Amino acid sequence: MTSEEYKLKLGDKVEIGGDLWVWERVRRGVEATLRRDGAEDDWLVISMPELIGFAGTARRQSSTPLRPTAGDWPADVLDMEKHLLEVFRGVPMDPNAVGARPGYDLTQTTQEQRITAKVAELAGTSLARSRKALFNYWKVYESEGVAGVDARLHPKGQKRLVISKADPRLVAVIDRELDRRTNLHTSSRRHCAALVRRTLEAMYPGDAICDVKATTLQGYINERDAGRYSFAKATTRRNTSNSPDREYFSGNTHRLGQVCEIDSTTLDVLVWDEKGNEFRPVVTALFCVASRVPLAWAIHANRPNGFDHALLLARAIVGRRALPGSSAAALSGSATLPVELMKRINPYLDDESLAVPWIFPHAITVDGGADFRSATFEAACRAYGITLVLAPPNAAATKPHVERNFGTTSTDFAQWLVGSTGNSVANRGKRDNPTLTLDSVRLAFDAWITTVFLNKQHGGLRSPLFPGREWTPSQMYAALFEVGPGVQLPFRAEDFLALLPSEGRIISDEGIEFRNRKYDSPLLADLRNRSLSGAPAGSRQARTFAIRFDPCNDNAVWVQHPETEEWIECWDKGIDDRGAWMAAETEVRLVERFGTGAPSERPMTAELLDEIERRARNDKRARSRQLKGGSAELEETAPSPVEPVAFKLAEGTVPISIDDIDWSSARYDIVTVKDLRP
Repeated sequence: MTSEEYKLKLGDKVEIGGDLWVWERVRRGVEATLRRDGAEDDWLVISMPELIGFAGTARRQSSTPLRPTAGDWPADVLDMEKHLLEVFRGVPMDPNAVGARPGYDLTQTTQEQRITAKVAELAGTSLARSRKALFNYWKVYESEGVAGVDARLHPKGQKRLVISKADPRLVAVIDRELDRRTNLHTSSRRHCAALVRRTLEAMYPGDAICDVKATTLQGYINERDAGRYSFAKATTRRNTSNSPDREYFSGNTHRLGQVCEIDSTTLDVLVWDEKGNEFRPVVTALFCVASRVPLAWAIHANRPNGFDHALLLARAIVGRRALPGSSAAALSGSATLPVELMKRINPYLDDESLAVPWIFPHAITVDGGADFRSATFEAACRAYGITLVLAPPNAAATKPHVERNFGTTSTDFAQWLVGSTGNSVANRGKRDNPTLTLDSVRLAFDAWITTVFLNKQHGGLRSPLFPGREWTPSQMYAALFEVGPGVQLPFRAEDFLALLPSEGRIISDEGIEFRNRKYDSPLLADLRNRSLSGAPAGSRQARTFAIRFDPCNDNAVWVQHPETEEWIECWDKGIDDRGAWMAAETEVRLVERFGTGAPSERPMTAELLDEIERRARNDKRARSRQLKGGSAELEETAPSPVEPVAFKLAEGTVPISIDDIDWSSARYDIVTVKDLRP
């Protein structure tokens, strides 16, 4: 703070042009009126900057420094000053030295060479700084001197909160008002301040506490609002209020399947179905916390129900080879997963199985959604011996891993697809451009999980012995799988197929027609044009075959042979056209994606993005043909235009000529524009 001795006040004398002038008053805040000392009618009007310029150093003694240059500075501050002067000015650190040290002579070295030498010299000491840090210290030294270096080397502690000086009664009223806003709508800080002041006037009428300044009260509210989010999003405020008032602990586990989480969300991609309808699909994922591996996933056209989740649970438990219709990276191409050990423990796995770690879920955490709390899903969990853990209401932090995985899905997968809508309305484009079909999104998601996500280093996977190294989900699974206490064997493929819904269909020479697709298999030779009752296939007495289908997998259907009771897998005849673009991904080995797992290596996604773009172009052409076909049908069915026909006016409605009107006649009431205005 400036001393009273050096403050310029009204009545002070200022020397201008050899004469003394007395500062009498200020006019409009920008002009100063001065009177000549000893005279009554000799006045001078100058601007305030001119006055400050004349009086700026008039009363300061020449010995008064502008900044502190001396003091009891610490030894490291004085050493840093010497290092800076040696680097940027060439001043030797030893005052008794005859010349500059080698490497710091201004005539033989450049500034960059001296800085490089100084960084190497200070390395390993308490004053070790980078090149950029030395520049910052020198800039501070030039402007503030040794005091600036001291402030930078020894930063002072933070100041105490302003509210620590406030009246406890005021703090209690502010806290009570902020707590009331947990479940209310979000309003402004001004609204909160008005309610606080109104409460103070009602509780302490006439007290000085009611006269607190508006800015001071606003500062108190801001400080007490820290961590409450009283003026942020209402959902954030409610979720934060569910946090326990205790020390947080880690929710990680080191046993595969010990803690799993499941949830559904709307995918940030706009797709279209075979009928041309546009919609955003819903993705459901079952997540293992220990390895961050998705046990199973499904993309639905509509909101899933309990039966869909029961099928998803069956997909997670059944052996991967027993899940026909999946297309992505093969298990034989994995260089990280313990393939041989997995095939010995699970007899249903082989080289053509899906390259996804197999984990048995022991406990699953679900939210309060009706689909997860349905009787069907609960019965499925009880049948498989799985513990169902219900999360508290409005507590998304109870299953944070699957929630965070949805964010990764949006940023690393959805935003690369054509037709991405962004994660909020504010991030959407001006026009929606649905290009991909639901089948293409499913195939792309399978490829992304098996070839990118499972082989990308995860920030939540760190070994207690090597906390500085990040592991991929496949690497963590391989480590836990080999040292784990053992896994349960999956049930048979027949158990999974028995859970699928069924519909009756005729098996013709062309195969099975189902949902605008045709499925066929060479094993259907003795079942074509037959019925279970022996009657002709086309008659009313004929009984159709019950086919099993997966609502989230249209690539294949299954038929049980009535005699051998074996399940026959029938593939979609057009699967080659839809799935050929994924062939390149199945040939990419996982070892090329993460290698040794060093932080500098990243999984390659260029091949996946190229294939997604090529698939998008194919779907776009199909979409254009579908839209053109619909426009052509509308033009054909549109009625032909009718020629306009003149109609006769009724008698007495024939208009008269305007020249025959007598404007002065009383029959007409002439109204002006002014009369029409109110």
